[in-house]
Amino acid sequence: MIILGAVVAVLVLGAGLAWLVARADVPGVPPAVTTESAMPLPAGPVGPDQVRDLRFDQAVRGYRMAQVDEALRRLGHELAARDAEIARLRDGAGVPRPAEARHEHADLLGGMDG
Repeated sequence: MIILGAVVAVLVLGAGLAWLVARADVPGVPPAVTTESAMPLPAGPVGPDQVRDLRFDQAVRGYRMAQVDEALRRLGHELAARDAEIARLRDGAGVPRPAEARHEHADLLGGMDG
């Protein structure tokens, strides 16, 4: 029983020291490498290639929600505008204003209109 207690104490002490060293600024040790390598959507129209190549950073609990939310918001607006343009071309109607295209498909955006 004493041996088990000693092993647990050594493990706890080692974990604590490792945590302290990881948190401390140690001379000669470079800062931790960041995992942020996201490629945001480019400005302008979004095409299939940009959607296919879209990558998000992974965080402890999955993807970074702010990046995913922004990409989905952007894609929602792009798709709504394209749907409005397709409808305009099919109906032979006049050119809709951009605000009309966004509001026409607001139900599809599910409150993502920011």
